[in-house]
Amino acid sequence: MDGSLTRRRLCSLGAAAAFVGASGCIGGGNGDGDSDGDSDGDEPGTVSAAPVGDDWSWDGSVPVDEVVQHHDPSCGCCSEYVAYLEDNGFDVRVETTDELGAVKTDLSVPAEARSCHTVEFGDYLVEGHVPLQAVEALFAAEPAVAGITIPGMPRHAPGMGLPGDDPLTVYTFEDAESGSDDLSEFVAV
Repeated sequence: MDGSLTRRRLCSLGAAAAFVGASGCIGGGNGDGDSDGDSDGDEPGTVSAAPVGDDWSWDGSVPVDEVVQHHDPSCGCCSEYVAYLEDNGFDVRVETTDELGAVKTDLSVPAEARSCHTVEFGDYLVEGHVPLQAVEALFAAEPAVAGITIPGMPRHAPGMGLPGDDPLTVYTFEDAESGSDDLSEFVAV
């Protein structure tokens, strides 16, 4: 396997993630970690950046103190992700909009990478419930990409519950204008 997702595989994964995520975000679930097998699993060739302890605590650093998060005003899990960022020392400016799809299009987030919120971390975009361990790895590696994503709304991610037994796979994406539909595996956290 070359580490890329085809549109067909991504749609299948996205549908499963959306179902699980919707039950946690819309259904009032707290993502308490009691269910099994909702993460992407450990793929060959990924780097581990596991969270510390049994929560999403983080003691790393990135060269950004202020971030901007775009999300729908009615999304509760997006507010949980803001709290996660703030708890880890970030100054978060929240931009709520009823036209989130248009904002993502303006930011050039490809459809395959989209989740319920987009965070501007300096020159990079962080799409969805991405652990800060992966954001730190992004800044350390400095790849020539638009950003990183965990597509959909997976359980056992920051803002969606405690870490699960299996790592989450984080993908890189290029901006939508590049014409690339593929996401590439970046790190497992």
